Amino acid sequence: MTLPYHKLPFLFLILLLTGCGVATAPNQQAVAERTQTQTADSETGGRRHRHRNRHHGGGGNPDGPANTKMANVTGNFDFYLLSLSWSPGFCATPAGQNDPGQCAPGRKFSFVLHGLWPQYEQSGWPEDCSTDSMDPAMAQKMINIMPSEKLIRHEWSKHGTCSGLSSAEYFEEADEAYHSIKIPPQYGQLATALAVSPDEIRGQFAAANPTIGEAEFVVECSGNGRYLSEVHACLTKDLAGRACNREEQRHQCRSDSVTMRPVR
Repeated sequence: MTLPYHKLPFLFLILLLTGCGVATAPNQQAVAERTQTQTADSETGGRRHRHRNRHHGGGGNPDGPANTKMANVTGNFDFYLLSLSWSPGFCATPAGQNDPGQCAPGRKFSFVLHGLWPQYEQSGWPEDCSTDSMDPAMAQKMINIMPSEKLIRHEWSKHGTCSGLSSAEYFEEADEAYHSIKIPPQYGQLATALAVSPDEIRGQFAAANPTIGEAEFVVECSGNGRYLSEVHACLTKDLAGRACNREEQRHQCRSDSVTMRPVR
């Protein structure tokens, strides 16, 4: 059947409206998905949003691999190494015995933040990348999880200056990284010494952090392999878990069992 010419514009309008109706459904879905993403970001502290806008500037590529020809250039690195120090182990050393801020009786620290270290994928790491001074307010900001002002200043000058961030941004990054890793609850207030295998420690950290696998954690020991010293987590520049590189894996404690000194 052929429609009269004068009815064609009406038919065209109907088709246009129908097409718009079909087109609006995906738009509504996209809005819903954006709302859901924003809700998820708010529930996780908005981490994805913050990191999407935090660029590791300087001489590096914030989104790509490090330039191997640019050693010790700020912002030029591949991934982060988060170092968690077992405080009772440190406090048993001569350095710890001279550090009352962290090791005085009753301080009761378990895992504390040793540092957040930019790393190269192939080997090594940048250090002392600039002479930029640290914001003095950062010492007070970080003291609860890095209980040594001397350590805080050292970490900024040696490692933080290589991040491509200001000292405020770097320590915000370090604080976020520290709190993104859940410590297995049995290690929170360890009242007596515990003998445990490094593989078990790594497995317990992986179990407490379901989005991070065992390949992302390295357990280090001291005293010829007798004592737990640190647990390292390998993280992307956006603080997501990633497998540790071959060099870091070589630091994995090979002892069958290590002693975790008690929290005091």
